[in-house]
Amino acid sequence: MFFTGMWLSKTVHPLYFDRHGHLMAFGLSYTAMALAGTASVAIGRVADRVGPRPVFVWGTVLYAAGMALRVFHASAAVAVASGLVAGFGASSVFIALRTWTLYNTRAEQRAQIISRREFMAQAGMALGTASAGALAAFIGAGDRGYVTVLLIAAGCVAAGLLFVPPSLAGDQQEGVGPGGAAAKERGSLTAVLRQYRGLTLGIVGLGLLMGFYVSILTPYLPLLLAEQGVPLALVGGVLALASLVRLAAAALAGPTLRQHSPLKVFLLSEGCCALATLALAVSVNGWMAACALALRGAFLLGASVSQELLQLHAFPTSVAGALFGLVQSAFLAGDALGGAVGGWLHHLLGSSQTVLVATGLTVTNAVLVPLFYARLRSSGAFALTRKENANEAA
Repeated sequence: MFFTGMWLSKTVHPLYFDRHGHLMAFGLSYTAMALAGTASVAIGRVADRVGPRPVFVWGTVLYAAGMALRVFHASAAVAVASGLVAGFGASSVFIALRTWTLYNTRAEQRAQIISRREFMAQAGMALGTASAGALAAFIGAGDRGYVTVLLIAAGCVAAGLLFVPPSLAGDQQEGVGPGGAAAKERGSLTAVLRQYRGLTLGIVGLGLLMGFYVSILTPYLPLLLAEQGVPLALVGGVLALASLVRLAAAALAGPTLRQHSPLKVFLLSEGCCALATLALAVSVNGWMAACALALRGAFLLGASVSQELLQLHAFPTSVAGALFGLVQSAFLAGDALGGAVGGWLHHLLGSSQTVLVATGLTVTNAVLVPLFYARLRSSGAFALTRKENANEAA
């Protein structure tokens, strides 16, 4: 429900504002949403204190409200308010998803749960993007179709309140509630980050890097495909096919991660992602570029899922919400920077050279992530964290 509503709205929102000549207001809304997302670290600390369920609820309500405000296109102030409210809401839901997984599941269940979540995210994306235009056309021409679809999207997200997962009783949870770790550790956010300084610096750096190298390519993929020779009429079909490949990858991620360690899966996925990105740069025709793009998306998804599992193992349960929030804030900051720099790189170097830059950054990430977690292990922090989490569960 959440991701279907998200992509219904994402697809129609710019079309609706462009119809009225208010793309500037759309840009302000988008920027405000990204800025609100950088507050994820504070939202995560709240999740440590109150548990994921309340964060799920208020995040869903805020995101649905922010999406409903998108029907007002004429006011820049309302557009900014919409972006801020939706940004806080979406960030809250993403933090709740991760902290709920940590607090309410056993280690052997998490790979399957994360892969199922990614599968449903990809399915919601496919359903939302594929049906948005058709729904708007079916409902009626002009504003009627756009406004109705925007409200349907907000309703889809709000309906997610019916599916908010229950939490275990406080004394059964790994991290939250009476007797849980979050109840024991009441330090301020600054104190928490200072206590885990090495872990904090590492995840911020890696989050910035991943957000940056993803976003210097992703917004420009239609342009890249067209330049590589894919007919303009088929660009949308190629991107839809890539979504289906990611859907299949999400379905396979759980079984693969149950049989192999997350670090091995990350190394293989990120390495293959770098190779697929390189193939995208040196493609000799449009169809080779389309295949490389589809494979890159699948391997990028595998790297993201396995990296989240590494974080679940490494993060102390008592402050996991704050650390997940920090990862999300860093990724969004890198995403914003990459989106801004990406346009300049495409203009200065051309698309193929920009893809080579992205390849180099992907290889860098493939090297740094294992080094970071190896350092955690060698310093004893990783083992200590796992011992702490096991004691809390017991």
